[in-house]
Amino acid sequence: MRPPPPLGPSFFARWTSRIAVFSAALLVTAIFLHRLFSLPTPIAENLAGVAFLGAGLSLLMSVLATIGIWRTGRPGTARVVFAVLVSLGLMLWPLIFLPKYEGLPSINDVTTDMTNPPPFVEIAKRRPPGANPVGYPGPAFARKQLAAYPDIKPIEIDRSADEVFELALEAIKRLKMETVHQEAPELSAGRPGLIEIADRTLILGLYDDAAIRVAGSAQHARLDVRSASRFGAHDLGRNADRVRLILKEIVTVMESTVPTARAEPPDEAKAAKEERPRSRRSRSRRRR
Repeated sequence: MRPPPPLGPSFFARWTSRIAVFSAALLVTAIFLHRLFSLPTPIAENLAGVAFLGAGLSLLMSVLATIGIWRTGRPGTARVVFAVLVSLGLMLWPLIFLPKYEGLPSINDVTTDMTNPPPFVEIAKRRPPGANPVGYPGPAFARKQLAAYPDIKPIEIDRSADEVFELALEAIKRLKMETVHQEAPELSAGRPGLIEIADRTLILGLYDDAAIRVAGSAQHARLDVRSASRFGAHDLGRNADRVRLILKEIVTVMESTVPTARAEPPDEAKAAKEERPRSRRSRSRRRR
């Protein structure tokens, strides 16, 4: 009488490893397509959600497979261990951001001017259906931002608005951010300058938008910055970091340049010219 054939891995042992591998491959594919081939963000987010659900299911099945192995002695331990390692790796990745999620405010729009933030004009045309609205959310966001990021303030400097606008453009070039739209200030009409920027995160390739507004006169300028996420309700502090980065780079460019000479008003220039000969005559009289 032949002995019964040895039992292979159980259903749970086989499928826990398969689901774990599928989930990992799905997540990597979603990130790859989103970062390099502009897969729409909502689709990438849905694929990532399916991958994390698969990792959770794999962990549950690994528990059932472990119980079956312990009771029956069937093979499959290596499959279960492999599935647990892969699934835990996937589940731990979003858990890394949990302290930021809980410690930072649930906002996705940060600006130096919460009363009248820089607008998104051309950016509004780029935002696809389902994206966050371009309008500033309002006082609720402003209160949360003030509590979490009190250091984010506008730049006010005694330089012409035209000069500050050009320095801001130079700073954006140095940061290698994509300028979507730029409109120089028109001092005679009192119209501020506007720079609109599209930026992406390094790894996931998430799109965020920023705007720089330069208002003022030939003697004084005020610069405001705004950064907002296209998708998602919580930015994990990403927009605040971007606003700080832009402000810091603009200040660096300003400090590395010499302010342009301002033209003196005609009356003041005439008075200065008349004053110089008088001073020279006074000095020559003293010498005598």
